[in-house]
Amino acid sequence: MSTKADVLNEVDAALARFSKSLESVDEVHGTWDGALGTWSIVHLLQHLTGWLDEMTPALERMARGERPTPEGVDYSAFDDWNAGFIEARGSQSLAEARAGFDSAHAAFRSAIEGVADERFGEGKTVNRLVDGVAIEHFEEHAEQIEAFLAG
Repeated sequence: MSTKADVLNEVDAALARFSKSLESVDEVHGTWDGALGTWSIVHLLQHLTGWLDEMTPALERMARGERPTPEGVDYSAFDDWNAGFIEARGSQSLAEARAGFDSAHAAFRSAIEGVADERFGEGKTVNRLVDGVAIEHFEEHAEQIEAFLAG
């Protein structure tokens, strides 16, 4: 994955796989605490939405030629960020969590499109950011949902 077109294609493919993993999840299974470790599938969607919401401005900053991360912000405490993302969204139905995810993903994808073509390439920041927040992230969680549903 090196060009913007490649990145967008990979994002679309990862989203399609993730979406497919959700197709047979109903409200009962979607809100079941403990489905994925201590999380429900709703929590998982809230977690993904949180990262998409947090990284969309990072891409927008990159599009303006700025650093992706604001001064003083540290994303290394993943568990704290994840807990905050879930807490901020509170109690949601599966449909509400999915709608939030879909909206956040659309904004994130749009932000990718806004980054200049020359910012893309193997090992470049935008590629690593999109891979970690969307492509690999969606794949990882699709596998977890598939395993839960198969079990």
